[in-house]
Amino acid sequence: MSNSTAKELYDKWHGELGEQEEDNSNSPWHQMTKQHLGDIQGRKVLEIGCGRGGFSKYLLDCGADLVAADFSDTAVAITKRLLPNMSNFEAVVADIQKLPFSDSAFDIVVSLETLEHVPDPDKGLAELVRVTKPGGQLIISTPNYFGLLGLYRTYREVTGRGFSEVGQPINHPLKLIDRVRKLKQLKCKINVVDGVGHYLYIPRTYGIRMTWLDQPHFLMKWIAAHSLTVATKI
Repeated sequence: MSNSTAKELYDKWHGELGEQEEDNSNSPWHQMTKQHLGDIQGRKVLEIGCGRGGFSKYLLDCGADLVAADFSDTAVAITKRLLPNMSNFEAVVADIQKLPFSDSAFDIVVSLETLEHVPDPDKGLAELVRVTKPGGQLIISTPNYFGLLGLYRTYREVTGRGFSEVGQPINHPLKLIDRVRKLKQLKCKINVVDGVGHYLYIPRTYGIRMTWLDQPHFLMKWIAAHSLTVATKI
C-alpha cells in the first residue's frame, strides 16, 4: 500500500469516527505511559500519532512543550479544535516514516499504538530515534502479537475471517521482543519493558480479560496484548 493511499484511508477512518467518538487517555497503553512518563514540565515533547487529541491534552496538562502530529489531516484538524490557542502547543500533519523535524529535536518522543498502522514500521522506529536528543527518552507502545492476541489473529486468518484493529486499514503483527531488539540496534538503552492484558478472544467480542495470567509480571508482560517500552537514546 502506498503512503498516499494509506493517508486517504486514515483520513476517511478518522472522519467516520468523528469528533463525537471519545478520544480519552484511559486505555491500557495510556495508563502504562502515565506510570512511566515522569516529569515533563517544560520539556520539548513530540506525540506522533496523536489521533483526535485525547492524550495530547494530558501531556499539555502536565506542562509539556508539545508538538502533536498525525498522518491524518482529519485527526490533526480535530486535535486543533480540541486544543486551540495554546502557546506551548502545535499540531502538524506528519508521516512517522519521514518526520519533518531536524535530528535530535525533542527531549521526549511518544508514539502510542501507531507503528503497527504504517506501511514500514522499522523506518518509523528509526525516525523516532533520529529526532530524539541524545539522553532523551522514547516511549513507544504497540499491540503485542507474541501471545494470545497473535494466536487469535492466526485463527482468524486461517479460517478466512480476516483481522482488523477496530477497522484500521493497516495492522502489522508487531512483537514486543522484536521492538526491544531493534531499539538496541538503534543505539538505545532500554529502561522499561511493560505489558498488560491477557484475553480470551471470542468472535464478535473484545475478549474476556483473564487477570490470573497477569502474574508473574516479569514473565507475563512479554506476552501481554498491550506492550510498552521506554528507552534512552545513547
